[in-house]
Amino acid sequence: MLSRVANNLFWLDRYMERSNGLLNLIKTNYLSNQEFKDNSSWNRVTQTYFGKSVNDLNISEDNYTAILQYMMFNKKSSNTIIDLIKKSRQNARSVQEHISKELWLNINKYFLHINNKNLPLHLIEEDPILIIDELLKFNMLHYSNSDINQERGNAYCFMNLGKYLERLFQSIDFLLSRLVISKSKMDDLEENLYWKTLLTSIGGYQQYVRTYKSVFHTENVMQMIVLNPYFPRSIYYCLKKLSIHIERLNNFNNINSMNDLSFLIGKLESNLRFTKIENLKQIGLEKFLIEMKVEIQQLSDEIDTVYFNNLYQINT
Repeated sequence: MLSRVANNLFWLDRYMERSNGLLNLIKTNYLSNQEFKDNSSWNRVTQTYFGKSVNDLNISEDNYTAILQYMMFNKKSSNTIIDLIKKSRQNARSVQEHISKELWLNINKYFLHINNKNLPLHLIEEDPILIIDELLKFNMLHYSNSDINQERGNAYCFMNLGKYLERLFQSIDFLLSRLVISKSKMDDLEENLYWKTLLTSIGGYQQYVRTYKSVFHTENVMQMIVLNPYFPRSIYYCLKKLSIHIERLNNFNNINSMNDLSFLIGKLESNLRFTKIENLKQIGLEKFLIEMKVEIQQLSDEIDTVYFNNLYQINT
């Protein structure tokens, strides 16, 4: 497997993971706004994924339909859902011989569905949640097909590198967004609403409520999203998964496990394993997350160096 193919597999799943994260965030934010009418919350979504406020996109904050149409169907903007699925399909098409038939068919159907010219009109004529849920089903089928039908070889590992690296960046960015916002005072209702929306968007609300009841505290949310070894979108969980797939790739391809990538992922995982919420408070939550994001970027750069820059011949 040439490094180009490995890179395409990596980005195939990274784009799919990014689209899933954005769709869930759009869905929970839309539902939240139906009840609490916090139009400014859309700025947090657009800043995270597009680097711009709603006003910078020349859209009114109270025009939910226009906001949704932009984030989902704008073909000229990077990181919209239609753009991400287009990129994912391009990568999948170039590596069809390395992925299962079911994976390819689902991504191709997803691409055709989201490019239906009538679909954006349904946001006006129907409940937008129905449209979003239709798209999310394709993401869920992708995860299912990956789990059930994909051979556990190089391709599977590269796809998981992309998925879990993208999750790491998403979880860090979501938490950083909240901590930056906290510099402007929130009342208890706004605080609870924000954390509920965030946890729902990453599939962690029910687990949080079971663990901590219904009281939202920053420390508890940080404990769950940063340090919980069993929450599939926690930073620690994703690092563990990355470590497993990096080790497998090294074994599959006879790559020296003493390289900088193995050292860096081992260091990150070990540090979090022995970290407690008290340690994060001493460091400062925002400082910790900023430093962690820098280290995750270094990890991403090392993945590029080891697997995608032709330093090694990856086996087929």
